Parts: sequence; structure tokens; C-alpha cells
Amino acid sequence: MSDILHTLLERLERGETVVQATILTHEGSTPRSAGSRMLLGAGLRDGLRILAGTVGGGLVEARVMEAAAGVLAGGQRRVEQFDLTGELAAGADMICGGRLRVFLERLGPDDLPLFRRLDQALALGLRCLRLTPLGPGPASLLVSGEGKGAADANKAVDEAVGDAVDEELGLAAWRAGADIAAPMVIEAGGRSFALEPWAAANPLLIFGAGHVSRPTAQVAAMVGFRVTVLDDRPEFANAERFPQAQTRVLASYADCFAGLPAGPETFVVILTRGHVHDAEVLAQALRTRAGYIGMIGSRRKRDAVYARLLGQGFGQADLDRVRCPVGLAIGAETPEEIAVSINAELIACRAGAACGQKAEPTSGTRQ
Repeated sequence: MSDILHTLLERLERGETVVQATILTHEGSTPRSAGSRMLLGAGLRDGLRILAGTVGGGLVEARVMEAAAGVLAGGQRRVEQFDLTGELAAGADMICGGRLRVFLERLGPDDLPLFRRLDQALALGLRCLRLTPLGPGPASLLVSGEGKGAADANKAVDEAVGDAVDEELGLAAWRAGADIAAPMVIEAGGRSFALEPWAAANPLLIFGAGHVSRPTAQVAAMVGFRVTVLDDRPEFANAERFPQAQTRVLASYADCFAGLPAGPETFVVILTRGHVHDAEVLAQALRTRAGYIGMIGSRRKRDAVYARLLGQGFGQADLDRVRCPVGLAIGAETPEEIAVSINAELIACRAGAACGQKAEPTSGTRQ
């Protein structure tokens, strides 16, 4: 999502006009799910080219691009429906059997203030809802206050950017969209609106900057996590080793969560150079509300760390929060393979899926 937004900002700042295609709804088996986006711009010979993202590739994407050309030329928003159960699926030799609704809209320099504010809000970790009429009319951006939610929806919208939103519409939008992870269509005041949630990337805190951490951070950044790497050694916690990390922290493990996000949306992976540090970090992690806590280690070392924590007053329920050994069981041996194993589990847990069979215990390659 960040790639789409950053590409969009770049294009709008250059004065260009583009088309954004967003899957509004999907039913059954489809190449991509609701919320998938694609950004298109003018290409050679009056065609369009993909600037970022995808709505699934193949014939569906080709049809979306054809429709997007009309939107770019005419400016009217459109919702296109694609049935993958019949002729379209047969013509493309698809095995999918679902239906898609794709929302197409033209965006230009006039939309720049809204998307700049969206980018700023996401950088602060705030949640936003973009409310766009399916017919004519400007879009609005609803920015939530930190810590507010649907229980107090009429106060949850701290700011509206773009078209003015009356209290009734803002309340309806926030109540409908407070907990959604994908776009939806809402009806308000006799009009239909696309309601799109935008949320900041999940923070991933990697403690330890050794051999396993480097590819773990690299892959995590590629798949959309906001990566922070912390180590107490300046020759390890630096931009040269971790160019993909948004933040590199040089600090002691004694108070390693100071100033770092540690709410339910936060993922924690413990890969320090030794189990003394692992235990030190894990004890602090268990005092946070982090939604995911993973730690590398063999069964013997893991049991020793757990015994130490039980002696410090932690209970079995605390230890049950920990995924150790971290990662899925894919037979990983090298640091790069272990990184893939770890990220596979992170992706599964982020998606709310069952995290699968656990990795085989290993001490890993730490350094």
C-alpha cells in the first residue's frame, strides 16, 4: 500500500493525472482480494501503463486497463464488475470462480492535499478512511484520533480533509469503517460511497542486528512491515547494514522498548546474539501489548529462558504468547532461509490466518 501511495504522490506532485483501480468487493475465488490497488498512468501510443500495484494480472487486469483508459479520458468514476465463473474465466483459462467489483477513479493535482495528509497521518500511525462518492463529487479523508474507535464514533473523526463531511455522514462512515480491513460500499443520504480504510504498516521490532536479522529485515520491508532494528553495537545497528529498515536504534537491551511502538498491532522478533539478551528482551516484551512475539532458539535454550522468566514471576499464560522457535517449518538452515520462515509466519499472523506448523528449533546464526 505504501508503494501505491508514494507513487501516487510523486505523480500528482509532477502535475500528472492518473487512474487508481481498487477492488471494492470480491466473492469466491479471485486472483486478488478486496483492497488490492493498481495505479495507472498514460503510456505510449495513447495506452496506459501500470505504475504500481496489481489487481491480479491476466485478462482481468487487461480489462481493467481498458476501462481505466476511458476513465482517464472522460473523468467519470466507474465501478466495473467481472465474473470469473463464465466466459471471462474460460477465455483466460482461469481456475478462479469468483466475482470482482473494481472501482476506477481519475486522480489529479487537485487531489494532492488529501493524499499528502493521508501520508502524514499514516506516518504517525493513525487510521484513516477515504470516503468517495461513486458518482460525481469530491472525496473526503477522515482522520481518526489515536486511541479512539467505534464506541465513540461521533468523536473519533478528529479531522476531515477534502470535501466537507456533515456530522451524520461522518458518523455513518466511521461506524461502518472503524474495524474494516478492506473497502466497502455504504449508503448515506441517498448516495453511494466507496469507503476505503488506510492504516499504517504494522511495526516490526527486530532485536539484534546479526546475520539472521539482515535478511529478515529486508524481506519484511518488501512485504510491507515498518521495520525497526535495535542492537547495542554501532557496527551492527547502522544504515549500511540495514538500508531497508525505517529506523535503526543503537541502545542497550536493558530498556529496549523505550520510545518504540508496542501495541497490539506491533510484531516483535527477538534475534539477539545470545540467550542472556534474549531473556532480557523477552521479559520486557511480555510486559507490552505486542500482538506477536517471536524468539529464535533451540528447545534447550528456550526452556532455560522460560525457566528464568518463571522465576521472575511470569506465568505460563505469558509464555504461551511467545512463538519459539520463531518461523514456520520449511527446513530452513541458512540465514536467508530462516528469514523466509520468519516472514512467512509474520505474514500469516498479520492476515489472521493459522500460522501453520512451527519451525524446527534452532539456535540460528546470530552473531
